Amino acid sequence: MSLISRKAIQIAGPDRRDEKITTWRKETDKTYTKITKIVSRDWKTGLTKEMKRDKPVEEGPFVQTLDTEEADEKMKYEDIDGAIKYIYFKRINNQ
Repeated sequence: MSLISRKAIQIAGPDRRDEKITTWRKETDKTYTKITKIVSRDWKTGLTKEMKRDKPVEEGPFVQTLDTEEADEKMKYEDIDGAIKYIYFKRINNQ
């Protein structure tokens, strides 16, 4: 339920907004690939639709690191206890 006044005039039809989604895929060689894609979300219903014209962008490979100084990427997540945690990734060169 949105916080819109009952006297407010609603726009007819869907209210679409583009969102950037970032995911990480673990490869068999224990490296990670960063996948970024754009989806369209209807703010009235909450439904998402993947944008077919924009293909997902894959970056990598990355390795997980504990050193925050040398990290190139940082991912924030909430663990099972509700605490905010971070995972740090460092880009490596395949040669």
